[in-house]
Amino acid sequence: MDLLMIVNKENRLSKKFVPIDLVEIKTIIPGAVEVDRKIYLNKIVAEKWMELKKHVEKLGYKIDISSGYRSYEYQEKLFNKFINQKGIEQALKLVALPGTSEHQTGLCFDYEKVYMEDDKIKSSLNELDMEYKIVKDIAHKYGFIIRYPKGKEKITGYSFEPWHLRYVGCETAKIIYENNITLEEYKSKILIK
Repeated sequence: MDLLMIVNKENRLSKKFVPIDLVEIKTIIPGAVEVDRKIYLNKIVAEKWMELKKHVEKLGYKIDISSGYRSYEYQEKLFNKFINQKGIEQALKLVALPGTSEHQTGLCFDYEKVYMEDDKIKSSLNELDMEYKIVKDIAHKYGFIIRYPKGKEKITGYSFEPWHLRYVGCETAKIIYENNITLEEYKSKILIK
């Protein structure tokens, strides 16, 4: 599998595309939305995710995965659900069309901070959370990038998503992190040289 594949509004995956080596990931986040209530990732991505998660836990913080692989059909259902709830205009802003979501690759996931409130497990994430600040500065050591960084919306075509990590391998992630660039910029500027 091409770890550097770009999937977006201009680069679609076919309805038949299913990544290889998917493994199930356990999560404690209640209501994590996935295929049959289970979360899957590419095997290598899953291993690196667990390493990153353990590193964050050693620093005293708790994060967990809330979304991983999504089939074309699942993305279609999710998109239609948003249309019914919020209308087509809002759905187009909030959810990728089927075939245009990186989640179909199995190479990315969404994560959240996990905490207790009223004796219940809760989860959320925003750029002010310490969990995000920590992950932002160590994710590249495990081969991950923040796929949709702040200020790069015109390049990626998507709004800033601090919770969305994409696996690209450690060497590539380090270059992207150190140069504060996107995967698109890496492929067009760094790889071409």
